[in-house]
Amino acid sequence: MKTTPNSLFRGIVELNITILIMGNVTLFAKLLPFPAVTIISGRAVFGFLILGLFFLLRGKQIKYQNFGDFCKTFGIGILFALHWVTYFHSIQVSTVAVGMLSLFTYPVFSALMEPLFSEEKKLDPFAFFLACFSLFGLYLIVPSFHWENQMFQGVVWGIVSALLYALRNILTKEMHTHYSGSQILFTQLFATALVLLPFSEGLFVMLSEPKYLLFQVVLAGVFTALAHTMWIRSMSLLSVTTAGTLSTLSPIYGSLAAWYFLGEVPPEKIWLGGGVILFCAILEVFRKRGEEKLEQ
Repeated sequence: MKTTPNSLFRGIVELNITILIMGNVTLFAKLLPFPAVTIISGRAVFGFLILGLFFLLRGKQIKYQNFGDFCKTFGIGILFALHWVTYFHSIQVSTVAVGMLSLFTYPVFSALMEPLFSEEKKLDPFAFFLACFSLFGLYLIVPSFHWENQMFQGVVWGIVSALLYALRNILTKEMHTHYSGSQILFTQLFATALVLLPFSEGLFVMLSEPKYLLFQVVLAGVFTALAHTMWIRSMSLLSVTTAGTLSTLSPIYGSLAAWYFLGEVPPEKIWLGGGVILFCAILEVFRKRGEEKLEQ
């Protein structure tokens, strides 16, 4: 697609709206007084149904070239489920700001983990330095390194979520060359729902309450299906560097929303530690883009 000034402006506007939506998804971890597994299973079920309805209305079919590809996508969906659960749990035991900033170490972890799955890529010493620098940013946020400290728990669960997210993205990359993003997401939501439903304590209680049922529908429809659709659309109009750089606004949007709606005061030194983490994330995005240009 040829990029014009109007399409570029539209892409930036759409991407900012998408990032704002995704940044505020973390509010549901606090608004829904249920375990993270229960919230995510409900989100996956409704997201699966909404995407299924979309495919039905558009007359699209879900087809895989072979059963192995389906199993791979399903397996990646299990990683996606674990990422979502640990991410929401991180926020529930600490704050939105701590959970989101911990998650945003994933671009650097991606750079460290990618050589393990590709013979062409080697471990980059600078990527290792960035990973250590990101962890230093988290060190600035945590007031005490004891498991009894909730901020420390939030950071640990957030790092686990970041590792799972990085692994999920690396494994999904190959599948994107053969199947659409919506088909992959549909299968991953199916896997997430199937795996988590047996452990979803209080799910029927949550869905029987009109307010919580509405939250789940909005979470699945607006913050999952719609947000990912807008993300894919905006990516067709913008460069990878622009999209990656703007996505680092997500923790800022989420932290401010939690401050305003939930009264969560950001932890001491959050801006200093957060600045270090986001700097590493932005730098890694630009480095990746530079490598891609050299390979072309």
